[in-house]
Amino acid sequence: MKNTLKYLAVLLPLVVAVPFLGTAGDRSGTVSEQFLKLPLDARTVAMGGADVALAWGTASIGYNPSGILSVNDYGFGASYTSWFANISNSYAGIVKRIPDVGAFGVSIISLSTDQMIETTPQFPEGTGRTFTVSDFAFSLAFARQVTDQFRVGINGKIIQSYLFDKEYGASTFAFDIGTLYDIPILRSRLGVSLTNIGKDIQFINETYSLPTALRFGVLTDIIKETDQSLVATLQISRLNDADEQYNLGVEYVFNNLVALRGGRKFAYDQENWTFGFGVKLTSLGLNGSVDYAFNNFVYLPGTHSFTIEMDF
Repeated sequence: MKNTLKYLAVLLPLVVAVPFLGTAGDRSGTVSEQFLKLPLDARTVAMGGADVALAWGTASIGYNPSGILSVNDYGFGASYTSWFANISNSYAGIVKRIPDVGAFGVSIISLSTDQMIETTPQFPEGTGRTFTVSDFAFSLAFARQVTDQFRVGINGKIIQSYLFDKEYGASTFAFDIGTLYDIPILRSRLGVSLTNIGKDIQFINETYSLPTALRFGVLTDIIKETDQSLVATLQISRLNDADEQYNLGVEYVFNNLVALRGGRKFAYDQENWTFGFGVKLTSLGLNGSVDYAFNNFVYLPGTHSFTIEMDF
């Protein structure tokens, strides 16, 4: 029975993804809710966005929910990314692990613009009113340890978008499924996830698909000692509005205190390399970390991400 569950845990995301693979390719501008593609924590940003096999902490709710089993008891995480054009992307999540049952998590993702001036053909310089554009995703996740080596998680989410304050908006629902498979003999871990499977979202008379993505990744411990570690991770992503994308990331941790990270993105229109660092808070008697990441763009300004992750 355990072996059957083990294989289902790996194959289910792939089986569910089959109907979506045929629609993938260059469909730029035909898929909405692009904020759901954005990385949620500074650690994965710094490692080139290769998150599916890394799957660590509360932020994994958004890209591979099986990763919330990395939380020992209670976990809390919050992130903030300052994007160009005065756009901000924020995340907050809480996870509770229950022995012999699994882990439960709730989270919220928000993306919002600064106040913008309303203009019309009659008032091209402004009507005197301002407005904001915002997106939200509210999630509830559950993950379970299927065997010693297999973990599976599922995440349901409600998505809300507002184009003009709260006057013009739309909402829909979606879910994610993800798995992790440890291979101790190879000091590696495989991750698979299928995200944003759900109902199309409709704005007035226009209907758009959600950004469904299938991700496959592998993480390998190159060095694993008591005072230092080095991991590398590679990810392949298949999106329903773009060609395949590839992510590569590395992380070096010294003295179990300071982490240095770098990454590279391939087949992206704008993004290319990333870097960042993290500091564990053990010296303060806390089980957590503070992380920073920089994401470089070819023609646009780079972005800065900050994350705090606590395990109680």
